[in-house]
Amino acid sequence: MIRTNKHSKQTKKSKISDDFTEPHSKLLLERFPYTTKDFQLKDVPILTIDQSFFADPFKTIDDLYAKGYEKFGIVKLILPPDLVVPNKKFFSLLESKLKGKRLQTRIQTLNTQRAGEIFGSNSIGFTIQEYMNLANKFECTHKLQGMREVSNQIRQNEIEFWSIIDYPTKYEDIEVEYAADLLATKYATGFQDGQLGNLSGINKNRNSIFQVLQEKNEMSGISVPWLYLGMKYANFCWHKEDLNLNSMNYMHAGAAKTWYAIPPSYSDKFLQYFNKAYENERKQNPRLLYDITCQISPVELVENGIQILRTDQQPGELILTLGATYHAGFSHGFNCSEAVNVAPTQWLKEFDKATQEYRMDGNLKKVSFPLEWLLCKVALMVDEIRFTKQSWQKLFEKFKQMMDQEINNRKCILNLYDHVKTIEFVNKQEKYDRSVCKICSNYMFLSYIFCGKCIKKGCICHQSICACASPQISLYIRYNNEELQAMLATLESKIKTTGS
Repeated sequence: MIRTNKHSKQTKKSKISDDFTEPHSKLLLERFPYTTKDFQLKDVPILTIDQSFFADPFKTIDDLYAKGYEKFGIVKLILPPDLVVPNKKFFSLLESKLKGKRLQTRIQTLNTQRAGEIFGSNSIGFTIQEYMNLANKFECTHKLQGMREVSNQIRQNEIEFWSIIDYPTKYEDIEVEYAADLLATKYATGFQDGQLGNLSGINKNRNSIFQVLQEKNEMSGISVPWLYLGMKYANFCWHKEDLNLNSMNYMHAGAAKTWYAIPPSYSDKFLQYFNKAYENERKQNPRLLYDITCQISPVELVENGIQILRTDQQPGELILTLGATYHAGFSHGFNCSEAVNVAPTQWLKEFDKATQEYRMDGNLKKVSFPLEWLLCKVALMVDEIRFTKQSWQKLFEKFKQMMDQEINNRKCILNLYDHVKTIEFVNKQEKYDRSVCKICSNYMFLSYIFCGKCIKKGCICHQSICACASPQISLYIRYNNEELQAMLATLESKIKTTGS
């Protein structure tokens, strides 16, 4: 939709599918500030995969890391054409799955996205047919607000999209809606029963750390896929995945989606540039980057020495992000995608990088889950899960690092305070989110210290959690030192009994 007046970002109380704004009046068209020369970006690496990929997807991920694809931070995998469901059939099947369900949307105004304004929300939402009507109506009625620069519609859309983002006052307001983050278990999965590549089961494969997650432990939007319905210019802003997890995004059907990615080696440079560019805005909202509402054009980033990779994703193509990769993008019309996070053993080193970055930023970003929880589940489920010898070795090394640090921190607490009571959890299976540190807001899975005077508790790595003159400290532990050492021995044994 094109608006002639600035609109409020308040949550909409109602929305009907035929509430369309008429196209803007005829303008004296000028050239856009950008041309195709401004978008001469490097391509994302592309690989073609066959059906064997789905039998052991993490083997492909291992191969990508072994061959150095991690330096790109993103890869596009093209599926065999016979595995792709035709558009008409796909949307007919999806409509039947979503019958009676309303899809809430984010309301995005392109002209305010460089400023990082919080998106509006349409809480009433649409049926899928209503949303499809909205998307098609917008695409049919939208008129370029500048002279056509190129016959390729995708590249022309790119020029207009970023021109409006970077020069908002030159153009009429464009408002679109994005049905994002629709939990597949609540709404629907776009995959058909028995269809190869179903992301709902991708994390149950060999070499996935998320193998240990049973249904009651699944994490919404991380290990459980999200469904996305987009329209022309609906977009996702620059962000990394939680804890630098890898991600898989599959396009089921519809119009193309353009992706931009920053290789991990430029991640710190992007963060520095973002903090400088939004210095004043971050004073008002320190969490601005984590709100994922800021669009910065690839042109601007390249001009400031930040490398950008680009690809246009079509139906039947899978985008895989690796590690600390900032990415952004937008759709060229009505489409449907599905995405999930994945955790190969190569991700273990990324967890430490991510948590350190969160700490350096004042813990504005909360750690989604504790790694200790996953590692202990791996050690307790060795006979139920599958890893290669090399992956067991990585898990062993990470567990040993975690255990040594934990035991050392416990010794420090016992030496620092007098008469410390050590108390084991009554329920060792207690969920990881039951105890939260008062200092850093992180989950305390393996242990915590508690002061009986001021009733405060915190991570043992902080050592001091209160200002009491004579604190009454208790050390609560889930597993004692001997139990942790037994888990480590179990992992070591698994390495020896697993073939190369």
